[in-house]
Amino acid sequence: MKQYECLVPGCHWKTHAEEEAEIVRRASEHLRGAHEEQTVRPGMVEQIKHRITEEGKPSA
Repeated sequence: MKQYECLVPGCHWKTHAEEEAEIVRRASEHLRGAHEEQTVRPGMVEQIKHRITEEGKPSA
């Protein structure tokens, strides 16, 4: 199981999923809804991917 914590400082939102693509989808929706990002740019997607870890291991 993979995990991800929001990249926005001060935000404690987390998600877990088996597939990286599902985490990227959920994180993109979170950025649009909670942080009012109109567009999730490719650089943001790369940051999201970089911060995905295996459950139980610390995030990058």
